Amino acid sequence: MAEQKPVESYRNRRLHKRFALVDDKAPAPMSFRYPSEGGRVFQTRVKDISLSGISMVLPDELPGLKVGDILPNIEANVAGQAFRIDLLVMHMTPGNQVGAACGGLIYPERDEDIITIRRIIRSLDGTIRRDNPLIG
Repeated sequence: MAEQKPVESYRNRRLHKRFALVDDKAPAPMSFRYPSEGGRVFQTRVKDISLSGISMVLPDELPGLKVGDILPNIEANVAGQAFRIDLLVMHMTPGNQVGAACGGLIYPERDEDIITIRRIIRSLDGTIRRDNPLIG
């Protein structure tokens, strides 16, 4: 019979809070190619970010893009820190149109990108706590 060992509690990154980014206070550029093979390069901005997800403002209608698709090779820069991810699209609100919010789960490209995203979240969390003494 296998011996039971206590394990440390694991904080599920999908349950971590999201941080909204207001572009005039925290510019957060993002770029990607659509379609991914030989498509046009689009520039937009990060709307919000968490440890497990990100959303952006659609810069244009992206014909054929739907929930469940993957946008690969996205480059983003939040709080002066650059990282690369793939995005599994989970929503386009209100739909696939200019100015809509498009977000989903992120898959960092390299270990360094995971570390960078964690550093960004820690920085954003610290800024909010410092600016609001009512937050714990």
